[in-house]
Amino acid sequence: MEMTEKSGSKQAARIIVIGGILIALILILTTLWSVRSALRSSEEAVRYVSNFYLGELAGRREQVVASNLENCIENMYSAIGLMEESDLSDVEHLQAFQAKMKTLYSLEKFAFVDENGLIYTSLGPLDNIDEYSFDYNTISEPEISIKDLGEGDKKVIIAIPVDDIPFNGTKLVASFMEIDIERMLEGLSLQTGEKSSTFCNLYYKDGTSLTNFVLGGQAAESNLFTALENAEFSSENGLDKVKEDFSEGREGSIAFTYLDTSENMYYVPVEGTEWMLTYLIRDSIISGHLNAISRGIITRSLLQTMIIAIVMLIVFIIIIRQNRKNARMELERKTAESASLAAQQELEERLALQEELLQQERQQRQADAMITAMASDYRSVYYVDFDSDEGICYRTDPDGEGKMWEQRHFSYSEEMTWYANQYVK
Repeated sequence: MEMTEKSGSKQAARIIVIGGILIALILILTTLWSVRSALRSSEEAVRYVSNFYLGELAGRREQVVASNLENCIENMYSAIGLMEESDLSDVEHLQAFQAKMKTLYSLEKFAFVDENGLIYTSLGPLDNIDEYSFDYNTISEPEISIKDLGEGDKKVIIAIPVDDIPFNGTKLVASFMEIDIERMLEGLSLQTGEKSSTFCNLYYKDGTSLTNFVLGGQAAESNLFTALENAEFSSENGLDKVKEDFSEGREGSIAFTYLDTSENMYYVPVEGTEWMLTYLIRDSIISGHLNAISRGIITRSLLQTMIIAIVMLIVFIIIIRQNRKNARMELERKTAESASLAAQQELEERLALQEELLQQERQQRQADAMITAMASDYRSVYYVDFDSDEGICYRTDPDGEGKMWEQRHFSYSEEMTWYANQYVK
């Protein structure tokens, strides 16, 4: 029994240890699963916030660019409003007026176009109207375009219609200003430093960069679409989507990898132009923060799991020791109880045996007394139990004959039948 108790105690301890190990493994696995789920959710949340943030930045910067262009248009209308009749008296007075307006508004060129396509500038007439994209005969509202789009030194052209102003035997039908794009965009901080993680830029709808600065300066190409042909997109139609959005002036975003660098680009159309303003952010910044967060989460979670596992191990050790102590005490108790029970049983058996002996002794004394009492009147004395058909010979006549006298216990019916057959006439 003692061996069975010890075996059961060892089995219980083994089960507790195995259960503790399983619980610890479950804690670790569930912690890792929770961490990964949290990281995926964090990445999605960061991606959403990043797009939202880029959208806000691009939208505000687009408003600045559009506002700057609108100010240029207003300056042109203001300049034309300052014209007097004396300024239109001859070419020299018109040139003087134009030179004054160029200085006042920091313009590279402030020109008028007559109905024959001749351009009047502060330096003299020009006949290169074909170099400009606006139609001086049909212009009805302000138009913004880019001159020398494929060249390094791009110019912003802002043209407005004028009300057929008579001059030099003809009519002035349009006016335009020409300004270097870098000067126009001064103060907008489109180009950031080399260590920056976000980059803002302006592109024409065909992907040509207006600032000669493509994909944060990583690309050698001057066209965004050409550079993106070497990129890997998260979706199959990534480049086609960008081209379509640029062509139709739609706001959007795209994720891609260029030169092993993951990028997110958000783009918005600039109002009143065929330009697209883009904001680019590198995923390395987001992933760096995410990795730092994830490392912190994993470290804290694993540390917490290890502390829980250690505490559980200590608890299991205490439980095992207490179980062993309880088993030992229980075994001692049962041993004592068994010894006490055996002693009590032995005592009860002795008492029962003693009682039986006393009972037999009483019966014997009673039988002896009865035999003694009957011996004076009878030669033989028998005790017969008719229910059990058993007879006992207590006293027999030594001179008598008969089988039944020779034995102490006998079957009454058999002996009486035999006796009747032998002696009864």
